Amino acid sequence: MATPAPDIEAMLEASVKTFWKRGYEATSFDDIVTAMGVSREFVEDTFSSKEDLYVAATRWYIRNYGRRLLSGFALHSNCCDAIRVALYESVDVLCEKDAPGGCLLSSGLLETSNQDAILAKEIEELHATIVTAISRKLFNCRECLKEGTDIETVARFYAAVLEGVASQSGNGASKEQLYRVVDLSMKVLDSYRIS
Repeated sequence: MATPAPDIEAMLEASVKTFWKRGYEATSFDDIVTAMGVSREFVEDTFSSKEDLYVAATRWYIRNYGRRLLSGFALHSNCCDAIRVALYESVDVLCEKDAPGGCLLSSGLLETSNQDAILAKEIEELHATIVTAISRKLFNCRECLKEGTDIETVARFYAAVLEGVASQSGNGASKEQLYRVVDLSMKVLDSYRIS
């Protein structure tokens, strides 16, 4: 009976958590192999270097973090519900039981010299995607908003809330505290809604 192939997704998730907890420079290749629970040979055959693995892990995180944040937008036609769900999802991601704390995208992620520009561009694209998704949701719900509502600014406000929640998580804020921050931020959108 053949040995099942290692789960690359699980490997990348384990390496993300290791890099996140220790930082790129302080994480050794052996640390990563141990966290992944696979043979060193397999890791070396799959990734050409620690930097290559770091880039792959970061891209995996960017893709999955973005997907989780944006999933609520597809489920809710109401802009308030959609934005609240995305913000709550962000809190859930940041405060997962085994997460080291803080958002990888805002906690010194870019530590490798050769790949900084590539990763920075992908992170910038994720942020732009989030702003665009929020703007689109608000635009589609514009009949529920007061005339003259500056949709782009409101969208950027909620993108800033996302980044702020990530930063506060890294500074030790609890899930309950961050939920309250989200609830408070929703009062801004409520002020633009037609009663």
